[in-house]
Amino acid sequence: MIVEGVRRADGAPVELLTQGSGPGLVVVHGARRSADYATLADRLSDRFTVHRYDREEVGGGGARYAVADDVALLGAVLAHTRARLVLGHGLGGLVALLATGALLDRCIDRVAVYDAVLPLDGSVPEEALEQAARALATGSPELALAHLDRHLRTSGLGRTAAGRSERVQRLVGGVLARTDWGRSTAARLPQVLAETRAGLQMDSPADAYAGLSARALLLTGERSPEHFGTAAREMAAAVPSATALVAGGCGHDSLLRAARRCVQPVTAFLAGDTLF
Repeated sequence: MIVEGVRRADGAPVELLTQGSGPGLVVVHGARRSADYATLADRLSDRFTVHRYDREEVGGGGARYAVADDVALLGAVLAHTRARLVLGHGLGGLVALLATGALLDRCIDRVAVYDAVLPLDGSVPEEALEQAARALATGSPELALAHLDRHLRTSGLGRTAAGRSERVQRLVGGVLARTDWGRSTAARLPQVLAETRAGLQMDSPADAYAGLSARALLLTGERSPEHFGTAAREMAAAVPSATALVAGGCGHDSLLRAARRCVQPVTAFLAGDTLF
């Protein structure tokens, strides 16, 4: 459904996908599009009215992605749906937390994020991202995929290829390009790298979030890159309303796949079933 009165920064309309019943919940996607979160939405729709939309993108004519535009767009979606619960993944987690803590103060009751991109005092390593950007700029998307996979640890391949020859890394990237993650991500590589770089510019000390008005669950995967868990723990230590939790056996894409160990704590927290 095209949402009347809600526009992107470039004036384009926003399409909203809604399903389920119960309290309103807006899902803010990560590197993949909102359509890729259909399985998650199905799993959540038993207890929530789930709303999905595509975040802001790099605009035409060289327009740059801006995190602030994404925060504003989330605000417009929340105002339209009157939802008071938010679930964010990856960069979408950063957008959700920024919205909760600043522009949308007191419009959100509870926010849950999974493997959120949380740049706290340089906590997010940038080497693999910069290597991915250079590879993409020189016309090597398969090599860029291998570097991005190493950064996110969506498979064991990128990590295995770390430090190996460029030929090996290209081979790994070629294998990744034939996976569901690779096919979906390859088409969005310029977007993913642009928005991640923009997100890293929001680097701040953890206590910058100390005034977060809503209860927050900072969930990370046991098999996800360590920097996600490190940032979540630092933020939870500085923010009285936040709790850090680790989903056992889960990796960065486990929320996307709606893995039980990932979805269960998110559902319990957002529904208010636990005190966390």
